[in-house]
Amino acid sequence: MFDKMYYESSSRIELMNFVSEMKSGDWGKAKSTDNFIKPATIIRGTDFCNVANGQKSDAPIRYLKTATIQKKHLIANDVLIEISGGSPTQSTGRSLLITDKLLNRYNTPVLGTNFTRLFRCETEENAVLFHSYINFLYNKNVFFNYENGTTGIKNLDYKSILKINVNDVQKHSLFPKYFSMYHFYESMKQHLGDESTVLTCLKEQLLRKFF
Repeated sequence: MFDKMYYESSSRIELMNFVSEMKSGDWGKAKSTDNFIKPATIIRGTDFCNVANGQKSDAPIRYLKTATIQKKHLIANDVLIEISGGSPTQSTGRSLLITDKLLNRYNTPVLGTNFTRLFRCETEENAVLFHSYINFLYNKNVFFNYENGTTGIKNLDYKSILKINVNDVQKHSLFPKYFSMYHFYESMKQHLGDESTVLTCLKEQLLRKFF
């Protein structure tokens, strides 16, 4: 549906219009030490797929300064983008839409690793649009053209990404339906992920009890 809206829209808009703020990620320390005393869950690019599908993944607990957590913790309507990494066959630019349901799965504040960058959107509509455009461009392999670095780690030129002019789908007749379906789909993925976690825990308890 997004592809259809995109190719049927003619007006243009810069991706920057959907973003109100940007912040770097952090990695912290493996153990509590000095001022690094506050635990936080750190989401890496390798965690994106599982987390997006309602799982906690193996995102590690790290220790950070209180001020760092206050400044960089994720909130609903953030879009987390992996800006360093990639491979010869996979570009940087994987993304994760942050929702309240996703965050409520964790007992600590949640941050992105220092290989990611937080793009904050003021509304859910802007977050959905920005995430949709990023996924669209990533799946079209556009981000290969916005990478620098010739060694093992590539970096995404996110500042240039934000200047890309894309077709504005907001005025398309299908957009209200798309937005509604997107919201429902993301909520359902998180709900089913929670349900799967509960059922797995129940299965393990029953196996320990009877076998």
